[in-house]
Amino acid sequence: MDGISLYAIRHEIAGYLPLKVQKIYHPSEKQLLFALWSYKCKLNLVLSLEHARPFVGITEDKPETPRVPSGICLGLRKRLEGGTLAQIRQESLDRILYLDFSGYDELGNTRDYTLVFDGAGGKGGIGLLSGGITELSVTPARYRLEAGSPYIPPESTKHNLLLDPDLTRLAHQICSSNMPAQMALVSHVEGIGKEHASGILSWTGLPNRKRLTQENVEAVAGILEETKNLLIKRQFSPALYLRRSGEPLLGVLPLHHMESARTYRSVLEATSGYREYFLHFVAFKSIEAQVRSMYNRITAKLTAKLIAQEDDFQKAKEYDKYRIWGELIHASGQQLPRGHNEMKVLDYYQDPPRETYVPLDPRYSSGENARRYYAKYSKLQRTAKVLQASLKEVRSQVALLKDTGLRLDQADDISTLLLIQDELVDTARAGNIRIPIRKHGASRQGTREKKVSRKRDKNVETHQGPDGTVVHIGMSSAGNDYLIRHLRRPGDVWLHAKGVKGAHVLLRPAPGREVTPEALDWAASLAARHSEAASSGKVEVDWVDAGAIRKPGGSPPGFVTYTGARTIVVKIQDQDD
Repeated sequence: MDGISLYAIRHEIAGYLPLKVQKIYHPSEKQLLFALWSYKCKLNLVLSLEHARPFVGITEDKPETPRVPSGICLGLRKRLEGGTLAQIRQESLDRILYLDFSGYDELGNTRDYTLVFDGAGGKGGIGLLSGGITELSVTPARYRLEAGSPYIPPESTKHNLLLDPDLTRLAHQICSSNMPAQMALVSHVEGIGKEHASGILSWTGLPNRKRLTQENVEAVAGILEETKNLLIKRQFSPALYLRRSGEPLLGVLPLHHMESARTYRSVLEATSGYREYFLHFVAFKSIEAQVRSMYNRITAKLTAKLIAQEDDFQKAKEYDKYRIWGELIHASGQQLPRGHNEMKVLDYYQDPPRETYVPLDPRYSSGENARRYYAKYSKLQRTAKVLQASLKEVRSQVALLKDTGLRLDQADDISTLLLIQDELVDTARAGNIRIPIRKHGASRQGTREKKVSRKRDKNVETHQGPDGTVVHIGMSSAGNDYLIRHLRRPGDVWLHAKGVKGAHVLLRPAPGREVTPEALDWAASLAARHSEAASSGKVEVDWVDAGAIRKPGGSPPGFVTYTGARTIVVKIQDQDD
């Protein structure tokens, strides 16, 4: 998150202040969660520096916490629980937030504290200040937030867009920096990250990676002024965007160089959606890397095993020549003592027969060499039969592994990855290959539950509609995923309440018939009723051909993207009457 994102988040949280501190959690060394409440709302506020991604926002799910709270967590609870979050401040547009609390000291007397969230570079952290001194350092030892030391925020030479009175002069500096446009904007303007910089530049068609010139001063000054006005008026456009890798991005201003995957009504709602997607994406990538490492290891070992066995089989296939050498030695009627390297014999296997030489081991007589050739013949004959059967099995395992690799390349959800991992474990055991196996308890448990629900369709409701239509409704995230992955067919229509959480609805026309307006209105009413906006009386519902729905790789259950949708306005109260 850049400074602009934190600016938008703090202003939205400020609208709910003051908030009472109900509970504090410390799920990991780089993360805090505050359960806050007031007569207006309840918020689960998350402060996180995990995965090198500073994050401030809300979440709907409480994280898994240690059975025994950490000393840091107990210290925060003692000082802040029962207290009040009174204010959130931000110096300039820097990536540092100051959360001012009214809490308690060790004797229970009222005392003011400031929780610092410093996401500016690798030397920041999270710490609780009292009188400007760091009393508790939440994150591991950091340079700027060390317990017992005063907190000194980093100095910045960048320009504060909100206070700079001469944006034309700033535009001149940016265009004279001899840097690529994106880098120049990030280096001169406080709070603007790379993605917001690219979005601002793309808005006016300015180059992103090319250097700006003095001819661009007017355009740059114009976009700076427009950005300043949007921030001052708090006209944010929160949305979720996806990189090509599938990694999610949160934009509070439009990222014009990208297409939004989902838009939100508020910044805090966007932070919740982003965090859910990001944590799922991180888990997906982690499991994908582990499964791919396992796949590569098994592939390398099976391939080496196949090559070795093929080489041994080629050698074993020559077993018949040792039988012939033994018979030629006996048929010759000669008895050579030790010390000979070869023996001249008549090879009657050739037509016409002709003389040839049979190699001998000089340590043994000719008769002993013949017996050794017969023994080697018998051994290689048995080996060839065993290798032939083994090669058939190994080749089958390699072919199966190639198919698994193709499915691994196409896997786009955690449950599929875990199923592939199970198959790889079975393949490794069948091939006597030892591999390290890491268990994914929570994810695997969820996968088992999904597998059961798929068999019994617990998360999907089916209804008969007008004109012979059938509607399937996803009753959970897993059910929504099941609709997209397994139930949709060509000709289906997909519906979903616009801009809010809700059920996915698939409308299927009768065979050989098209969807009628009456059936579409009926399906839209179901989508509206199974959404968060059901109580509003009037709900906008998007509908589109189900073939236009895309499930991004690594996205959480139920998340989809689509284009070309049309919108129906459903009046629920009228339909109830």
